[in-house]
Amino acid sequence: MFLLQETIINQINFFVGGFSLYLAFFMAWIMQEERNSAVVTGFIAGFIADLSPTLEAPFGLWTFILTVMSYLLATNLRAALDAELSPVTMSIVTVVGSTFALIAFLVCGAILGQEVGSPAYVFQELCGNALWALLLSPIFVPVTISAYRATLTARNR
Repeated sequence: MFLLQETIINQINFFVGGFSLYLAFFMAWIMQEERNSAVVTGFIAGFIADLSPTLEAPFGLWTFILTVMSYLLATNLRAALDAELSPVTMSIVTVVGSTFALIAFLVCGAILGQEVGSPAYVFQELCGNALWALLLSPIFVPVTISAYRATLTARNR
């Protein structure tokens, strides 16, 4: 997913704002994980996101953000939702989770001295990412669910 994001998705000029397929796919994947494996998956996904050549943020920031997000999603939100997550629930959680992760990345980056754009630009990018995540979720959420189930062993199923 990271290679797909860097080579294809980042080259598309989306109307309104950008779209992070990698972040949306990660949020949908984490919603299916148990707490311990979710935190490990968040750490690995954040480490991979930090390797992006286009990233102009301190190394380790995405690792921190995605590890914390995976912990919060797996412990608090997953326990509050039903055991069998519907695709609609997954879509909503994916949109809200990816938007919250981007806001946390923005705030933590600003605290660490990273330049932040104008409020209008930031708002447009956040709304654009949420819009595209919501519109494209009928495509990537079922793919994420089937990919996750394909990685399970017979014991986990």
